[in-house]
Amino acid sequence: MKKLLILIFYLLSLFVNDFNAQTEDILPVELIYFEALILSNGVLLRWGTATEVNNFGFEVQRADTPYQFLGLDFVPGNGNSNSPKHYMFVDTTLPNYGIYYYRLKQIDNDGTFHYSDTLTVNYFPISVDTYRQENAKNLVVYHIPETNQLNIYLSDNTINEVVSSIFSITGEKVEEFIVSNPPNEFNIRYKNLPSGIYIILLSSRTKFLHSQKFVIVK
Repeated sequence: MKKLLILIFYLLSLFVNDFNAQTEDILPVELIYFEALILSNGVLLRWGTATEVNNFGFEVQRADTPYQFLGLDFVPGNGNSNSPKHYMFVDTTLPNYGIYYYRLKQIDNDGTFHYSDTLTVNYFPISVDTYRQENAKNLVVYHIPETNQLNIYLSDNTINEVVSSIFSITGEKVEEFIVSNPPNEFNIRYKNLPSGIYIILLSSRTKFLHSQKFVIVK
């Protein structure tokens, strides 16, 4: 009888350990990308999730050393979701040029939290100046609000495809256009979007090309 009880407890312990292992493998939020882009007036952070379970949201944190992070702002999550979700945050509060570190503190509805990987951003005047000069020379975007249109001038003839994604200021992708073999001048016509601040991101198959804010006022 004693041996039988020992065997039963042993089998139960195996079951519990296996259940806990499976539970620990189930993460509340599956982060599929987290990236930073240098703008002329700050840093644009973008991230996306494949699935979300009880996701209360994300605290965006920044540090000037890898160990002293402070919260910048909070971006609400989508709770429960089985489809990809995209988020965006623009940090325009950088005190000086230099090296900064960013991470996300993902918070569940029950208060538990997890940290993302840390991004290192090299925010120097020369980087910003080079960014602005090259874009002024190679790619220019003009917003024509009267016709719901963005005119794009591209001088680089080696680019075979341009992906134009329009995001709301909260990070929601509202439009996306793909232009194959783009001419030096082309335009995209977005839908009848409500008044607000938007960001257009332009990229090729291999690299980020340009980002620009534009405002719709009605």
